[in-house]
Amino acid sequence: MQVLKSVAGVRSLKNLVATASSARVLDLHALATEDPDDPDYRLRPLFAHPVLNRAIITKHNARSGEEDRLAPRRFNATKIIFPFDPTDLGLGGQFLFVDQSDFVAALGRHLDYSDLPIERDLLVLRALDRLPTLDPFLVRETLNQQRIEVGRCYYRINPSDRAEMLRFVAGEMEALIKLCFGDLKPDPKRTRRLAQLLLANQDSPELEPLRETFRMDAAEFSEAIFAWKAFLYYHWRARSLTALLKMTLRSICAIEPKRYQRDDAELVVRSKGRLQKAMVESWRQVSRRLKLYDKAFAALTNGESADAFRGFLADGPDLFREIGGNVGRLEQAVSYWTDRFGVGRIGEAPPEEVLDGLRELLQAQAAVQKVASSAA
Repeated sequence: MQVLKSVAGVRSLKNLVATASSARVLDLHALATEDPDDPDYRLRPLFAHPVLNRAIITKHNARSGEEDRLAPRRFNATKIIFPFDPTDLGLGGQFLFVDQSDFVAALGRHLDYSDLPIERDLLVLRALDRLPTLDPFLVRETLNQQRIEVGRCYYRINPSDRAEMLRFVAGEMEALIKLCFGDLKPDPKRTRRLAQLLLANQDSPELEPLRETFRMDAAEFSEAIFAWKAFLYYHWRARSLTALLKMTLRSICAIEPKRYQRDDAELVVRSKGRLQKAMVESWRQVSRRLKLYDKAFAALTNGESADAFRGFLADGPDLFREIGGNVGRLEQAVSYWTDRFGVGRIGEAPPEEVLDGLRELLQAQAAVQKVASSAA
C-alpha cells in the first residue's frame, strides 16, 4: 500500500474530514468514534470487517503517476483510507483504490478476512465505486436495490454540508411553520430550529405536529423525512453547482479546433457537441424533477393539500435516485475539468492535454450509459 503523508503543503486527514463534502467523503471514522455503541451502527454495519468499517472513503481525481494503480477510468476513483492512528488523523494513513490492479489481494493482505465474508464487502465497495458521488441518499438507494441492509446512521449529511445548508433550508421553513404550528409571524429561532431538526441525523419528537399534518405513522413519517431531506439536499447542491456548471460549459465551448490537426480537430468538434448536449440534458432533468418538488411543497404550504406532498415524498426514492445520479455526474465532470484546466485557462493548456481531458469525459459518459442500459 501507498502512504498518505501528512506533511507541510499536503492536506492532512484531519483537515480532509473537517471540510468533507458528503458527496466526496464517506467518513466512517467519525461515525465509529462518535457513537460506537449505537445498536443501529453495530448490528447493521456498512462493512463486515470492523477496520474497513472505520475507514475514510473518498472520491478522488487521479494525479499524475497514480493512473497505473487505478481501475480503467482515470478520474473519480474511489479511495479507501485507513488512518494510522484513530485518535490522531494528523498522522495520515494508508490507502488503496477500489479495483486497482491488485485490489482484492491488497485488501486481503491489509485485513484479515479469515472469519468474515469478504465477498459482501467487495460488493459494497464496488457499488460505491460505480456511483458518481458518495452522497448518503444515492448510496442508500443503491444498496437498497441490491438488498444490502445497512443501519440508517450510515446515511448522514456531513457537518460541513449541514452548516452550509442550514440557511437555505431555514428559508423554506417559514411558510411550513405557519401551517403546522399556527404562527402568524415569522420567528427566526423557530425557523432555524425546524431546519436543524430536518437536517439532523435522527428524527425528533419535536416534529410531531408535522407528522400529524401528514397523517402518517412513525415509520412512514421517518421515511418521509429522509426523502424530504434528500430533496432539500439536492436543491441546495443544484444551486451551488449552477455557476460552476456554466463556467465548465463555457470552457469546453472555448476550445478552438483550429489549434489541432485535421483528425484531432474533428474529434474536438464531436466531443464538444456530445459533452455539451449530455451536460445540458442532465441539468434539464434535474431542474424538471426539482420543479415537481417545488410544486408539491407549494401546495402544502398554501394550504391546498398535504396529500400531494405526502405522496411526493412516498415516491421520493425513485425521484431522488435520478436527481442524485444526474447531479453527481455533473459535479464529477465539473470537478475533473476544473481540477485539470482551472477557470478560464483552457486556451493556455497544451492541445494534447485538452484532447486527453475530452477523451476522459467521453469515456465516463459512455460508462454511465452502459451501466444505465444494463440496469434497464
